[in-house]
Amino acid sequence: MFDKELAAIEPSPHDFRFQFEDADGRHDFANADWEVHAMYWNGLKRGQSEAETLDWISNTFNEDYPKKGMLFAVGNQAKRPQTWQLLGVLRVDLDTQGTLDL
Repeated sequence: MFDKELAAIEPSPHDFRFQFEDADGRHDFANADWEVHAMYWNGLKRGQSEAETLDWISNTFNEDYPKKGMLFAVGNQAKRPQTWQLLGVLRVDLDTQGTLDL
């Protein structure tokens, strides 16, 4: 259903990346999620300059999402099972999630 709409979203001319450290060491993931590229084009469409748009994207993913809570959706391909890729970024409200009675 969405294939035609998604195919129309052109990647931006930028390479958006997340760099972070955890117990396994340092990581550097490319954020190839179509939503970040759509965000770029939408910022320009709204009349923001490229610098304003990039600042907006940076603030969203480096300030806003981490404060509220975010998760990385990672996975791999059958051809390269040893290579993990960043498939998406999810913003979640960590403070408002309840617990399940199990």
